[in-house]
Amino acid sequence: MAKIKTGPKVKRKGGGVAAKAKKVEGLAGELGGTVSLVVTEYRGLKVGELQELRRRLRPRGIEYHVVKNSLFARAAEQSGKGELRSILAGPTAVAIGNGDEVELAKSLVDEARVLKALKILGALIGGRALSADDVTSLARLPGRPQLQATFVGTLQAPLAGVVGVLTAAQGNLVRVLQARGSQ
Repeated sequence: MAKIKTGPKVKRKGGGVAAKAKKVEGLAGELGGTVSLVVTEYRGLKVGELQELRRRLRPRGIEYHVVKNSLFARAAEQSGKGELRSILAGPTAVAIGNGDEVELAKSLVDEARVLKALKILGALIGGRALSADDVTSLARLPGRPQLQATFVGTLQAPLAGVVGVLTAAQGNLVRVLQARGSQ
């Protein structure tokens, strides 16, 4: 019996084991230099909505990547961030930010309000795994620049009071001497 040709062989998408290993290495390298990241579920979002989300996050210094859970879990293990394994479930996308952690959380919570299908699963901030509720709580905090300004203002207030008291005594003395001289 002769073999029946059914057509040309179709290569599978994904590129095989070598391409997956390369992808894992790339993700591990990116995770190694990452300060904070938020894991989201993007089920129900259209491609156009995902592209618009990326476009809105990019100016804030946030990268948004759709990742395959198994490859991302391997990359997390390689980069020493195995806590991420517990957060990964369902169709997963990761928002990576190297700036202010509060700004990252605020940006994604705001986007989740706009895009109802976007769900926050958790985060890895400062080496600690956070739940979705923790990310929402973090988003309510003021940003780093506002906290720094408040701190500096708190330090400056007593010093300004001391300076005011010291200069008031000298000013009073000068006014008394001027009044005495004009008599």
